[in-house]
Amino acid sequence: MDLSRDVTKLVRYQDQLELKSKIYNTLYQISSLSFRTKSKEEFLQNLPKIIVDNLDMEISYVALKNDGNIEIAHHLARDFQYSNYLDKVKIFIKSIARNPLLNYHTPILKSLKKKGIYLVNEIDSHGFCPFKKIVSSYGIKSCCAISIVSKNEIIGTLVITSSKPNLFNREIYSLFRVIQNQIEFILDKLQDDRFSQITLSALNSGFEFVIITDSNFNIVYVNDKATEISGYSRQELLGKHHSVFSSRTHSKEFVKNFYNTLRSGEVYSGIMQYKIKNGSIKNFYVNITPFFEEKVITHYISVGKEIVKDDELLEELEKLLNYDATTGLINIYSFKKALEQFIERATYEKTIGAVAIINPIDFKKINEAFGFETGNSILQQIAKRLTDNLRSYDKVSKLESDRFGLLLKDLKAEEDILIIISKLLLELTKPYKAKDKSISISFNIGLSLFPKDATTPDGLLDKAHIALSDAKEKGENQIGFFRKELEKDATRVLQLKADLELALLNKEFIAYYQPYVDRNQKIVGAEALMRWKKDNRIIPPAEFIEYLEQTSLIIDAQELIIDQVLEDLKLLKKPVPISINLSTQSLKQRHLSDNLISNINYHNIPNNLIKLEIIERTLLNNFDYVARLIKELKESNILFSLDDFGTGFSSLSYLASLDVEILKIDISFVRDLDNPKTKSIVDSIIYLAHSLGIKTIAEGVETQYQFEALKSMNCDYFQGYLFYKPMDKQELIQAIEHN
Repeated sequence: MDLSRDVTKLVRYQDQLELKSKIYNTLYQISSLSFRTKSKEEFLQNLPKIIVDNLDMEISYVALKNDGNIEIAHHLARDFQYSNYLDKVKIFIKSIARNPLLNYHTPILKSLKKKGIYLVNEIDSHGFCPFKKIVSSYGIKSCCAISIVSKNEIIGTLVITSSKPNLFNREIYSLFRVIQNQIEFILDKLQDDRFSQITLSALNSGFEFVIITDSNFNIVYVNDKATEISGYSRQELLGKHHSVFSSRTHSKEFVKNFYNTLRSGEVYSGIMQYKIKNGSIKNFYVNITPFFEEKVITHYISVGKEIVKDDELLEELEKLLNYDATTGLINIYSFKKALEQFIERATYEKTIGAVAIINPIDFKKINEAFGFETGNSILQQIAKRLTDNLRSYDKVSKLESDRFGLLLKDLKAEEDILIIISKLLLELTKPYKAKDKSISISFNIGLSLFPKDATTPDGLLDKAHIALSDAKEKGENQIGFFRKELEKDATRVLQLKADLELALLNKEFIAYYQPYVDRNQKIVGAEALMRWKKDNRIIPPAEFIEYLEQTSLIIDAQELIIDQVLEDLKLLKKPVPISINLSTQSLKQRHLSDNLISNINYHNIPNNLIKLEIIERTLLNNFDYVARLIKELKESNILFSLDDFGTGFSSLSYLASLDVEILKIDISFVRDLDNPKTKSIVDSIIYLAHSLGIKTIAEGVETQYQFEALKSMNCDYFQGYLFYKPMDKQELIQAIEHN
C-alpha cells in the first residue's frame, strides 16, 4: 500500500510539474496572441485553442455575459467526442441564466459572480448536482474557471477541464492568477488601443474637441478640450446621452434627418448649436463620423470647433480645409494644389522638382508609450525642423497619419536631391525633447522626380510611396528612389494576368503526371501537376503558379485540369488513382463536392480513382470547414492527401481530427535525410501517421540512399526523379504498361 501511495504521489507530482511548465508556455503564447490580434473578440476567440494546444487539456471554452444571459461564445475540444458535452453545458448555462433561483455552486457560476480562480481537483466528490452527472459521464475529473475581467468588470469566464484528477495545487493556482492578470491587461490594452485609433482618426481631422459615443449615442470618451469648452467634468459626461448638449433649438425634422444620416452610415457635417453647463448656447462647426467594426457601426466620432463670431466662420472653415491642426502645416488638399501650380510652371520653364514622403518609423509606439500629447509635440518639432532646413519657397505638408510631404522646387540637377535629403535626414534623426525625456526616432524617405518619374500630382505622390517601400526594405534611416525596375515588375504582372486569362480561354493549361511507387517500385498512383503550354513551350509553374493562386483564375484553371484528368483516366488500360491539387480558393467554392461528384459520374470514372491533395497551410483558417468536406467526400469514396506535412503548421491535434488517407512528407525533409535529427523527425512522422491509420508518401526521392532509408522507416510510397519525372499523358500510359 505504501509503495502504491508513493507511486500515486510521484505521478501526481510529475503531472503538476509538467502542467507548471505548460502554463509558462501558455503565458508566452497568450502574450504572442496579443500582438497578432486587433480586437477583444478576436483575442477571446483564440484563447480556448491556446489552452487546449498548450496545456494539453480536453476542453476549454469562454462563456460571456450578454444582456443578462450567459453564452458560450468560443470553445475548443481536443476530440470530437466532447462536442455533445459542450452542447449540454450550453443548455445548462442557459437554464441558469433564465432561472437565477437555481444557485449551483459550480466554478463557472462563482467566477461570473466574483473575480477569482476557482479550482476543483476531484469533481466526483463535489455536489454540483445535476451538473456533476454531465461532467462525470465524460470522464472529466478536474476543472478550473478563471474570471475574465475588462475595465474592472467581469465580462465572462475562461473554463479549463481535464480528465486527470488532483491536477491543481497552490503553485499552479498562482500561475493561473498570472494568466488571469495577463488576460485582463491585454483586454484593457485592446480596448484602449481601439479608442486610441478612434481618437487619432478624430484629431487628424484637424478639429478641437473630440466626443465619442457608442452606437446608442451614449458618451464613452471626451478629450480635455471638450470638458474645457462645455464646463462639464469628464465624470459628469461619461455614460450620459449626447443630448446632454441639446439646445432644443433645432426642429423635429432636423433631428430626424440628423439621426437617419448617421444610422445609415453617412457622415454628418454642419453648424450645430450646443448648450454648455452654464446654460449658454454656442455655435460649433461639427463633423460626426460613424466608426465601423466588421461592417457594423460601433461608435460615432464627433469633432468640432467653436465659431467665435459669425464673420469669422469663413476664416475658420478655410483653416479646417487647408491646414493641419496639430502642426500648422498645409494638408494633403493644399499640397496637391501646390503641386499643380508647380507642375504648370515647371513644364513651361523646363525645370526639375522632387516630391518626398517622410515616414517616422513606428511612431504609433510613441503615442502608446508616452501619450498623444507627447506624440503631437514631437510632430510639431519634426515640422519645425523641416521648415527650418528647407528653402522658403519649398513646400512642407502634413499628410495622412504621421507622414510628411515635401515639394522641392527648381533643382539644378537630379543629383541635388540626394544631397538635400541626406542633410535633412541628419537633422531629423537628432533626438527630440518631450518634457524631461529625450526620444530618438528613425525615418524612411521616398522620392520621386518631376518630370522623370511622373508629371501629375497623384503620379508623383504614388511614385514617392513606391520609393518609400524601397527605403523600408533597406532598413532604418534610408532613402528610396522610385526605380524603373519596380515599374517594369508591375508591368510584367499586368502582362502575366492578361496572358493567363488568354491561356484559360485557349485551354493552354494541361495536366502532367508524376507517378509514385511502392517499395517494389511498382506504380500505384500519380499526381496531376499543372503546366502551361504556350507557343509549344512548357512554362514551368515557378513562373506563373504563385500569381495564379492569388487570383480567382486558379479556380477555372484547376477545373480545366480536373476535366483533363478525368478524360485521361479513360485512356489508361490499367487505371491508377490520380491525385489532384486543390488551392485554398478552390476549396472555398460553394457546392464543391456536388460539382466534383457530378463531373466524375459524367465521365463514368470510379470515384476511388480521384484523390484530392491539400497543403497544410490551407487548414490554418479553414479547419472546421475542411474537416467537414473531407468527411463528406469520403462518404462518396473520394479521399484526401495532406501535402507538405511538417512545413510550418503541423499539429498533432488536428491531424488526429482529419480523416485523410495519405500524408505526404515534404521534400525538404527527404533531401536532409543525411542529418540524424531530420531522419528522426521523418521516422516519427511515419510512425505517427501509421498509428492514426494514415499512409505516407515521401516526396522528392532522388537517390538510392534516400529510398533505402525511407524503406527502412516503413514509408509506404515514394515519389521523385529516382523513379519518374513529371510526364505528359502518353508517357504515363507507356510507363504504366511497361511497369
